[in-house]
Amino acid sequence: MSTLSDPTLASVLELIYGDQSKFHSLEALLLGVDLKRPEYGVPMWVNADSYWGRLVSPVYGARVAAQGGNAEADRALLDLVEVTVSRFLRGESLQRKSLPAWMPELRRALLADGYRMKVDRVTGEGPDGTVRCRLKPTGELPVRLADRVTLLETELEVRGQQTALDHLRAAVKHYGRGRFPACEKRLRSALLQVTAYATGTGDLDGTRNVRHLVDTGRLTIAEGTRLLHDLRGLTDEDPFPHRTRADATRFRVQLTLVHATALLARVQH
Repeated sequence: MSTLSDPTLASVLELIYGDQSKFHSLEALLLGVDLKRPEYGVPMWVNADSYWGRLVSPVYGARVAAQGGNAEADRALLDLVEVTVSRFLRGESLQRKSLPAWMPELRRALLADGYRMKVDRVTGEGPDGTVRCRLKPTGELPVRLADRVTLLETELEVRGQQTALDHLRAAVKHYGRGRFPACEKRLRSALLQVTAYATGTGDLDGTRNVRHLVDTGRLTIAEGTRLLHDLRGLTDEDPFPHRTRADATRFRVQLTLVHATALLARVQH
């Protein structure tokens, strides 16, 4: 699943590590953006007790969780970028020619991830001036996510799943035009079609099909539960835990790809 990329996270982590005085407490920073969770701890080839280890382990653990469909982890990573940029620009001029050298690279990385960085002065000028950074989804899917969509479209076409393919293509068009509810309805329809295909029936009853996939051992109970949960949540008007409907819809595109790809892998062709 697509979430913030390695180039984006590496830029932010190097900023924090390179000037540790910007944050009085690393733990407070991680707690503030909800990254201080036991489930985000992943084994890495770093000293877990060092500053770098305490920073990089939960961030990349959250990235793994987000790639697996954890929306809270995805949001926490976005919050980390915003908080870090806001802190590092405190007291800095926001004139384009005066921006720090790390800004252009981070902007480019975020654009590839499907986000535009917006920075505003909140209070004052000079060393006490505060800045707010906000990440806004662009009108296009992230590059890596768009590539995954193309790959799934190709597989659906090869397998003769035209109805699911039509729904998926329509969903992508709706996303590009900002029609998020319409996009999500098409995503759900596409995933219901793929679930029916994996079951081997034309029945579009998602609950019945998922139960059959679990009963026949093609999905574990945990996988089936997650698939049902996400099928029901694809058209939920409440974007929580995402900050905006655009964030939620982008993530729901990712969820659809993850589930559809996993289901297709269980069908011999």
